[in-house]
Amino acid sequence: MVGAQAPLGALLLHGFTGNPTAMRPLEAPLRALGCPVAMPLLRGHGGPSPAALEAVRWPDWVADGAQALVRLRHRAEHVIVVGHSMGALVALQLAADHGASIDSLVLAAAPLQLASPLAPGRPLQLLRPLLQRLLHRWPIPKTYRDPSLAIHDSSYAWAPMAPLLSFLDFSATTRARLGEVSCPALILQSHADPVVLDASVPLLCAGLATPAAEKRVVWFERSGHELVLDLEGPAVVATVMEFVGERLMRG
Repeated sequence: MVGAQAPLGALLLHGFTGNPTAMRPLEAPLRALGCPVAMPLLRGHGGPSPAALEAVRWPDWVADGAQALVRLRHRAEHVIVVGHSMGALVALQLAADHGASIDSLVLAAAPLQLASPLAPGRPLQLLRPLLQRLLHRWPIPKTYRDPSLAIHDSSYAWAPMAPLLSFLDFSATTRARLGEVSCPALILQSHADPVVLDASVPLLCAGLATPAAEKRVVWFERSGHELVLDLEGPAVVATVMEFVGERLMRG
């Protein structure tokens, strides 16, 4: 793109009920490598109440990510998209729709197979229409292995049912599009994650059209769902920086 100032930029995408704070530890190291960084606040998030999510659905989050990608392309020739949880789903959708702009993906706790009883294939899936009529909100607990780290977490404590169910549908919709994604991918997952099941990783590896040599999986053992902020956060950041450095060297 005309006017690009850097070979690679980094688009950092937060998860459902979260905000860019979850990705903040990556910002300074990326800038130190010369990467312009964008950390959009996805629609309905970061408000004084989770009620801000009420009218929002998953295509809105993809649209927000696409807008941020276009803006970042004015500062970088190509973009590495780093997505956490729902942000990883947005990253995959962007790679399917805007592959020429995207150098590679970092997918942290990508929720292709969720532990939620409401998720596709889980025990309460068939009861979702009934639950949506009976319940107006669903709790979203903090999932840090070190509870003291949750004190500074500003993500929502609950979500309205309609956007929550849209997020669950987003997982299934994205899974169906994995074969449209062929860029290099770094996949990060913790065995101790109570939100995303380990089964998500083989689903990703099998579904992506990325050549096997360009799919890399790194497992963590002691972190909850908030990979970047939890106990192994420094190791997660170091792993991402190593990957970005390799992508920069490829020039």
